[in-house]
Formats: sequence, C-alpha cells, structure tokens
Amino acid sequence: MRRALLMAMCLLAVSLSGWAAGQFSLVTPTWVAENSGNPGIRILDVRSDLTAYYNGHVLNAVHFPADSLRGPREGLPAQYLPTELQCELLARAGVAPGQTVVLYADGANVVNAAMVAYVLEKIGVESTAIMDGGWEGYTAAKLPVTQLYPVYQSRPLRAQVNAEISVNLEQVQGAILDPSIKFIDARAPAAYAGEVKIWQRNGHIPGAINVPWQTLMDPANPHKFKRAAEVQAIFDAKGIEKTDEIIVYCGTSREASLEFLALRHVLGYPHVRLYEGSWAEYCSHLLMPVESGRQ
Repeated sequence: MRRALLMAMCLLAVSLSGWAAGQFSLVTPTWVAENSGNPGIRILDVRSDLTAYYNGHVLNAVHFPADSLRGPREGLPAQYLPTELQCELLARAGVAPGQTVVLYADGANVVNAAMVAYVLEKIGVESTAIMDGGWEGYTAAKLPVTQLYPVYQSRPLRAQVNAEISVNLEQVQGAILDPSIKFIDARAPAAYAGEVKIWQRNGHIPGAINVPWQTLMDPANPHKFKRAAEVQAIFDAKGIEKTDEIIVYCGTSREASLEFLALRHVLGYPHVRLYEGSWAEYCSHLLMPVESGRQ
C-alpha cells in the first residue's frame, strides 16, 4: 500500500497536456479512475447539482458542492467562510492531512473546482489536482461510474493559513495607487466593461486588464484546459510578465481562482494574489473608484 501511495504521488507530478507544477496538477480522467481506491487520495465531486451525483459519480467521490465554502459576511453574499469552518466542512468530506485532493465538476463549472483548490491551498493542504475535462471527459472515456457512497472516517483538519496568496479590500485600496501592481479581471468582456447591469455599480477596477477565464479553456469542453503554451501566449499578449505583482479578481472570486491557479502554479508567476471579495465587495464601497468600457 505504501508503494502504491508513493506511485500515485509521483504521478501527480507528471505533466499532462503541458500542465503541472508543484502542489497543483491536472490529472486525466483515466488516472482518476485508476486511483479512485487509493487511500492517499480524496476525490471531491464539487458539482452543484446533488441529483447529478445521485445519478452517478466517480468511485469513492464525496459530494461537496463548492458553495459550501462560502456564505454571508456582514451582509455581503458569497464570501469565504472563516477557515475553521472550512476545515470542519472539508474534514466531514473526508479530507485529511497528507492526502492529495482531486476535484471535478461539470461543464463551465470548472471554476467550482478551481475555487475549492484555492481554498485548499490557503488552508495548507499540500497537494491538489483537478480532473482535466471534468465529468464530461470522464463519461466520454466510458470509465466506471457508481451510485454507491464512499465509506471513510473523518479526522480533524487544522488550517495552516497562507495569508500571502490573498488580499482584502484595504490592501486593494493601497494597490490601486501603486502603478507597479497589475490587476487582472477574469470576467467576460461585457461585465468588465460595465455593460452587464447586475451590480450596485458596474465596470472594473481602474487600470485592470481583462483576461476572460473562458479564453484559457478548450472551446469544445469548458472543463478542459488549453495547453500551457497557449495559455502563456494569452497572458503575453496582454503584457503580463512574470516579474509583475499581480492581483486577480472577478465577480465573486470563483472565476479569478482559475486564473490564480494558471498563473501561480502552471505558468510559474511568483507574485500572484487573489482578491477574495472581488467585485461583489468592491462595488458596494462607494468611495472606491470605478472605470467602464472595453479595452
């Protein structure tokens, strides 16, 4: 068993479609199926639809909807819960110290998997992965599906918070005044431009560069990533360099979490942080400056 676990951990370091770096990896659906019984791996099905999980899921996958990790904070919706609550919820899902946590969702909800991966990194989980292609890729490969629930015993999970990968509103306020810091807005162009009227105020943080998260994904399957070289070319075209200090945001930080993973772990940008409150928080503070219009 120890040998099997070591082999699984080594496999997570193997580059798939050009993606893999350090503590975060992409793994193929076949790899997930072959390792679904490994006790050193916890698989989380982060699809929002519980009925879809009942209908079928990866063997030993635990249903853990991504929005479990968020809730209201002082009236603001969809804000990250305190880390001790996140740890308790993840422990109930069977996440334990020393495990590799593999995540999958469906369709465009790869951002659900990305958000959970970000939270896992922030609380100190050492190794995470996303199943490249998601549920669609898994079923297309005709891999084993089950309706059985996994069996495990929960163990305490204590956070070792990495505060260096996130920023709050006060830090954003200071960063706006620093021309050396680049903001990346991961939303669709219409939301970035302020053309979508769903917020208290519409537009973007002054000077922010729009890199829609969908541009990083395979058009045929929005849960499957483009090759790393293609993703690098997208950021290069926007003038974003590895020496830059970068803050990524979106509407509620789900979409931005995907670009956080791409920049920090896949492309190796060393100075990337996520603004967790994102536009939902920013736009509610009327003294914070707002720009509109497309790039």
